[in-house]
Amino acid sequence: MAKSRVTETPPQQKVVQRATKKKRSPETVTNSAKAGKSVTKITKNSSTSEPETALSEQVEASEKSTEYTPLSAADASDLGTQSNDEILPEPSPSPSIVEFACDARELNDYIQTLKSSIYSNNNHVILSNILIEADAETRQLHLTAYNLEFGIQASFEANVKQSGKLTLPATILADILGKFPKSRLTLKSSWEIIKGSDVPSVSATLSASRSKHVIRGLTADEFPAIKSLKQKLVTIPASVLIAVLKASLFAVSSEETKRILTGANFQLSHDAERGLSQLRVWTTDGHRIAMVVGFSESSDSDILNTRNVEFTVPTKVLRVLERTLNPTDRVAIYYETEPDNSSNFVAFEWNKWRLTAQLLEGKYPNCDQIIAPYRHELSHQVVVEKLSFLKALERVASHSDKSHVTAIFEFDLDSQQVRISLNNTLSSGTEIVDAKLFGCDFRLKCDIRYLIDTVKAVSSSDLRMLMATPTAPMLIAPFGTPVSGAEAIDCEYVIAPQE
Repeated sequence: MAKSRVTETPPQQKVVQRATKKKRSPETVTNSAKAGKSVTKITKNSSTSEPETALSEQVEASEKSTEYTPLSAADASDLGTQSNDEILPEPSPSPSIVEFACDARELNDYIQTLKSSIYSNNNHVILSNILIEADAETRQLHLTAYNLEFGIQASFEANVKQSGKLTLPATILADILGKFPKSRLTLKSSWEIIKGSDVPSVSATLSASRSKHVIRGLTADEFPAIKSLKQKLVTIPASVLIAVLKASLFAVSSEETKRILTGANFQLSHDAERGLSQLRVWTTDGHRIAMVVGFSESSDSDILNTRNVEFTVPTKVLRVLERTLNPTDRVAIYYETEPDNSSNFVAFEWNKWRLTAQLLEGKYPNCDQIIAPYRHELSHQVVVEKLSFLKALERVASHSDKSHVTAIFEFDLDSQQVRISLNNTLSSGTEIVDAKLFGCDFRLKCDIRYLIDTVKAVSSSDLRMLMATPTAPMLIAPFGTPVSGAEAIDCEYVIAPQE
């Protein structure tokens, strides 16, 4: 992964800057320093795993560039060969004027979704803004929110009178729009140069019916660019992707020390025999594993016909994707697969939306190796009705606390029942559930929290638990009739028993 860096000023330009600043009054230098800190350009060639460090380095570089430094004799000699035009700083480009009209409710819906992807602890004010781009030729309004880890873009039709772009703070924009009545809204921007600063100040006036609100923003030139991906891998129904995510994301790790495990591992391939593209997702936190497979009827490119594609997507990105998708949509997945490409990004595109995210680096563990050695020994089997089993587990879990999470499972072959119990220093509970048992002649211990999460993820009327020994990993799979309306997916779950 590339290291964060700030574009450095060439040596000659540094001389020009020092000579220019030497002629300024102390008050002008102070104001320029403040302006420099507020509009520091973000260079997005860096890893997003350490955004705070990258941004602080950029701010420090900006502060240093405005310090007064006496000229050396050599510097003065160099200046003598330059014209006055070369010595004077280049003026800041004038911001474009934006003017458009659209439905206030429609704009609000998009802004509210974009706002959810903006971090509240951004070190740079531009990252707290939403980029608004108006295109009069296509009569489109383009909105972008970006946090250096992932960005969301939305486009929709609007009556654009003046093409241009600017950024506005997401929080106040979303708050104002959320209170607007259903009406036609007009946005027109303006700009001015504030005394004591050479940086243009932009603002936007929002008007609707008898309402008029002015919001101060920032020029769009400082907004970081989002990686553009053009190579489409596959298009799948959004309902399939939603089902896969719901069935797998519960098992990801929340520990940042296990960085690669905080994401979901995507494995895309093509099944030539059935003519289907296959999306296999693995998640694990080291104590449990989820493996879910969804299918799409065809592939959009020849890439998956010749090779498998694998990458790991951060869970925070997939959570945003899951709650934004409409089940009736179709989702296109973009990913650059050239061997010399190190962009390490993936993009999901649907309807009027596009989500682009930086992937997690590192080798995801081969989760199948955990259960593979025991597959031929899974001779003990329990089939139980999902809902009744889940309710019993939740009642027993009411006796758990931080130090008491282990439940004991005892299998009664004669009565075909499972007995679940948990004891702590203050209370205890026991539940008995009817089941179909095959060969279970032992008892085992399991973290009840992991088992509850897994049972909830199963999308069928019954579930099956397969075991080899009381200390071997336990495999859980759907069994019986799929839940009404649930997407057809294949899945397996593995839970490590307690010693």
